[in-house]
Amino acid sequence: MSIKYSVVVVAYKDVAPEIEAIVKEHSIREINEPSDIVTFCNYGRQFNQDARACIYLEWYEKNILKYLSEGYEVVLLEIPYSSDKSVMEVLNTIDEKLGENLLVIEHDEI
Repeated sequence: MSIKYSVVVVAYKDVAPEIEAIVKEHSIREINEPSDIVTFCNYGRQFNQDARACIYLEWYEKNILKYLSEGYEVVLLEIPYSSDKSVMEVLNTIDEKLGENLLVIEHDEI
């Protein structure tokens, strides 16, 4: 099976607008409150980006809720594998520099 995407969940708070823009570049869903996790989740035969986002939210729900309760905003990213390495390097570098203000809390390749 070949890898098509990297799925990344990033939690952040108190970051500069330019950092937030970088983080949201590959965003497929922004989660600002617990109800954002379940409000749109219905999927069937179509396996489009919304259906995939719903599945990812189910996978990561517990961890997302933890960071929301701590005052973070959370972004779900789906990064095409062809650009995965460079995007992940940027996110990891930002994560290291900003400490607790920006955290890569989940990362899976599918």
